[in-house]
Amino acid sequence: SGENKRRKRVFRDQDDKVIGGVCSGIASYFDFDPIWLRAAFAISFFVFGSGLILYIILCIIIPKAKTTAEKLEMRGEKIDVNNIGKVVNEEFEEFKKRMKDFGDEVGSKENKDRIKTSTQKALEFITDVFHNIFKIFGKIIAVFFVFVGIALMVGLLATIFGKGTISVFNSPVNNIHFSIYEFGAAVLPDGLPIPLIVIGLIMLIGVPVLSLIYTGIRHLFGIKQRSKIVKYTANTLWLCGVGILIYVGIQIAGDFSEESSSKQTIELVQPNSQVVYLNLKPSQEDDQDIRFYHHRRINFGNWTMISKDENNFKLGYPRMNIVPSENENFQLSIFKSANGYDKIDAAHRAKNIEYTVVQTDSTITFDSYFNVKTIDKLRAQEVSILLKVPVNKVIYLSKRMENILFDIDNLNDAVDNDMVSRRWIMTNQGLACIDCEGLEKTEKNNDMPFEAPKPPSPMEEHITKSNK
Repeated sequence: SGENKRRKRVFRDQDDKVIGGVCSGIASYFDFDPIWLRAAFAISFFVFGSGLILYIILCIIIPKAKTTAEKLEMRGEKIDVNNIGKVVNEEFEEFKKRMKDFGDEVGSKENKDRIKTSTQKALEFITDVFHNIFKIFGKIIAVFFVFVGIALMVGLLATIFGKGTISVFNSPVNNIHFSIYEFGAAVLPDGLPIPLIVIGLIMLIGVPVLSLIYTGIRHLFGIKQRSKIVKYTANTLWLCGVGILIYVGIQIAGDFSEESSSKQTIELVQPNSQVVYLNLKPSQEDDQDIRFYHHRRINFGNWTMISKDENNFKLGYPRMNIVPSENENFQLSIFKSANGYDKIDAAHRAKNIEYTVVQTDSTITFDSYFNVKTIDKLRAQEVSILLKVPVNKVIYLSKRMENILFDIDNLNDAVDNDMVSRRWIMTNQGLACIDCEGLEKTEKNNDMPFEAPKPPSPMEEHITKSNK
């Protein structure tokens, strides 16, 4: 009909609530001050203990006054345009007042000072936290510097004064070690005192190590000022160490200024056998995995230190090459090379290299290592083997020969490790494999130096008939 009758309902008043608006909603319905109802609920909660449960139940079953019409019904006012506009204006004025109060509070000087003070305190707190973290981290690094410096200094002094060694070759079979004095005796030229290199090493390595310890102690105990005397003294000593070692290096380099070689021809008895067997003298190392030791060695140029005694250094391995012979005879040449301060000195050292080759019938056995006299010092001594094989002659390479084979040309393009445990025939074009069969052949037992002879292949039969 368009007529709005006055209707009154119970709602929860959200505009005048303390917790859920239950008391203010009921007070609006019965038209009394909600404070008395709130007091009654408080007394029932603290005295009887049931007020909270009742309040929660009422909060659940009484709806909120969300719309303007519901708020008018809660107050028992007539729902018309005027009352709705009145409520909207009241809410808008209340909202405007709250925003104004909030703006005045935020814009006040006291609030600005409070915010500024709180921000400064927060920044100071964060700065202190990071400062303490970096301070602790710096202390840990300082302790690490001191510990590492002391360990390095102890190791340096122990090595220099004979209690420690430099490992040159370390394996379960052999342990080759050099002290600083032994290494100096093996490398330094005659007349150059070993203590000179010791002093140089102490200055070159010891001064930075001591500086590391000193820096760690300063940071550990918070010593900010650094002594200029300590700084200049350390720099001077270090530069002196560098100068000493440069002088020693120049003297050693002088003994490597010239290179010379000598040739030794081995007279071979020409074998009557169809196959000539090439073998490497057995050694303690050859009973182990060769590849393992290649990775564990420390090489000096093209050779490796194997062992040493008072009179000799045992070095290995020599390098072997196989080429066609110019005639019908097997020819074997040993080339020895060394460095020296002049050609005469280098040639003398080269001739003093000892290397052994033994022939027994159709077997030629090569030594695994070569010896250098300790009085000749270590001057890049090397040994190369050149074997010349006549055309149409066959050689067999034992398994141990892989240690001395060095980039041998062959018609099968086989690498050195694949050439062992097989027979090879010398042709006009070079070595050709007789029984490779794609190089998938199984490796022979190392305890068997040679494989049993096989029936001749068609190529061998043809060569035999041609020779006859």
